[in-house]
Amino acid sequence: MSVAEEPLAVTAEARAKQKAWFQGFRARVMEQGETYVIASAVSPHEIFHTMDVPVVSIPWYSAVISAKQQSPYYFSLMDEMGFHDGLPRYNTLPYFSTVDNDPERAPYGGLPKPAMILERLRSDYAQRVAELWAGEYGCPAFVLDSPALTRLRPGWFDRAQHDWEDLYETHRLDFQVEQLKALIRAAEDATGKVFSHTRFTREMHNVNRLGELIAETRDIIARTAPLPVPLSEQLTNVMACTWQRGSQWAIDHATKYRDEVKARAEAGVGICGDERVRLLWLNNGLWFNTGFYRYFEESHGAVFVWSMYSNFLSDGYRKYFTDDPLRALAARHISMNEQLHLPGWMAEWIVKQARDFGAHGAVMLTPDSDRMASMGTRFCKLALEAAGIPVLEIRASAVDARQWDDDAQRARVAAFIEERVAA
Repeated sequence: MSVAEEPLAVTAEARAKQKAWFQGFRARVMEQGETYVIASAVSPHEIFHTMDVPVVSIPWYSAVISAKQQSPYYFSLMDEMGFHDGLPRYNTLPYFSTVDNDPERAPYGGLPKPAMILERLRSDYAQRVAELWAGEYGCPAFVLDSPALTRLRPGWFDRAQHDWEDLYETHRLDFQVEQLKALIRAAEDATGKVFSHTRFTREMHNVNRLGELIAETRDIIARTAPLPVPLSEQLTNVMACTWQRGSQWAIDHATKYRDEVKARAEAGVGICGDERVRLLWLNNGLWFNTGFYRYFEESHGAVFVWSMYSNFLSDGYRKYFTDDPLRALAARHISMNEQLHLPGWMAEWIVKQARDFGAHGAVMLTPDSDRMASMGTRFCKLALEAAGIPVLEIRASAVDARQWDDDAQRARVAAFIEERVAA
């Protein structure tokens, strides 16, 4: 085999696209006064994409703040303001950048007043933080609800693309469709733009095609040793497509990403010349230190092959439909958070990924300040251990660098590889 000396060409293109998108956002919103929306990652951005309204994803901006090493300042501000220690960090960090109101400090000058803030009820804090944030801006907050399932069917990832009516239950989808109709009316009122059913239908089909391309790339990576692309580049390319989903650019980029990964795999090009250990990274990304994923290649021949961002776009987003794209959108989002973070859904899916990707172990980021994600993570750990996959649990935050001791965590992962994985 040969070792990849340079990143994938498409990785630079993905970064350039995200930079260009934000430059365009600044020009349209900050300079020309166009409207935009702040929205949670598990909410239906597709409605606003259809209306040509820019969407800033809350965790995306949180990751940007963290990557620019600004999170310690904002979380210290949170402490000074008297917010409790149990407040989830990942989805509240951007709120504190708004409260601080310092464009010189905030990445890209901070976020201006949006037309609305869109959230989903999914934990103790979501509605209250959305209300406080909207109050800071003087804009409306729209909060989506999601009723619980009456039954949990096994193998959701095999049924979610085509059998979603039965999987997610008709009464839940009926309720969600009515909420989406209300959201469309609220979005039209708040932005002054008109929702196009024709464009929406086309973009929903585009998302399905995008998911197919990511699935093809997923399968190449899963079956190929040595690993042809590092996890950090998987995140860059797949998340760029996720935020731009529905667009032709996303389809074109995913095609190039698949082709470049395939070419490396066929040529026997890997990122680690002595790959011996394949690991999963579980839960949110370590956004202030994505280089951590590559620390153990030279010392232990260990590569991180997968995270939930690698292929949730393929497994969770695709919803094939004939004549009702709005119902398909309801199916896409109604259980998205559960599939990523809650017991049953999360654990079964990740055990399958461990087997498909030939993982020898997993490193799990358990957030101290998010009870919902912590609970799902713990059950996932139990399921993996029962399946013979050892798990190292790291209690930290995806975005709060104050909680991270890099030397200590490197030593913990190294000991885990030596004593539990490679032993």
